[in-house]
Amino acid sequence: MKILVADDHWVVRAGLKRLLKRLEENPEIVEANDYDDALAAADQNSDIDLILLDLVMPGRQGLDGLQEIHSRVPAVPIIVMSVLQERRDVLRAIEHGAMGYIPKSSNGDEIVKVVRLVLDGEICLPRALLERAQATGTRIDSSVIKTDTPADAPVPPFTKRQKDVLYLLAEGISNRDIARELGLSEHTVRIHISAILRTLKITNRTQAALFAAEYFGRRPGSAQD
Repeated sequence: MKILVADDHWVVRAGLKRLLKRLEENPEIVEANDYDDALAAADQNSDIDLILLDLVMPGRQGLDGLQEIHSRVPAVPIIVMSVLQERRDVLRAIEHGAMGYIPKSSNGDEIVKVVRLVLDGEICLPRALLERAQATGTRIDSSVIKTDTPADAPVPPFTKRQKDVLYLLAEGISNRDIARELGLSEHTVRIHISAILRTLKITNRTQAALFAAEYFGRRPGSAQD
């Protein structure tokens, strides 16, 4: 596994490197200290599995930089790390391509948990934002984060491998079992799931499984037409 850590403070990068070593995959870390370095690293490392991105770095306006990196590597999940914690900032980051958002005030356990969840295809918002939304009755799944696919929506285009993964998701099996059945690594399966979620504009693998059951309803190669 390979993770790009982009932050203009070397102390932050060093701390994140230590934290990420707690992941089971013991990832290789690529570092960038501004947006130009981050874009170059994304272009030069086609096997990046995850990007941890500080919004406020030299070279780009925050959301513009996030959007540009996402456009370069749309299948790679991006987690934003920022001192900004307002609901509007978080949701705009998700709208511009992030799959996770970690306030820089978060502790190490919270950071590692979000990284793991995003690698498993989830979209993760800050706990404080979710708690505030629950207390006020605010819906997080607004027009920025679409969670429902209309029944009459056309089936989006998928690659053959993405279809294979989607069919297996419908069976409710784990990433490990999907990887074993398709002869892939687990982190490759995670990348395919992230791409599927973005294509469908949904937020988690459960919704992807429901989509697969409704639109495909079977495993590839069955007798059904």
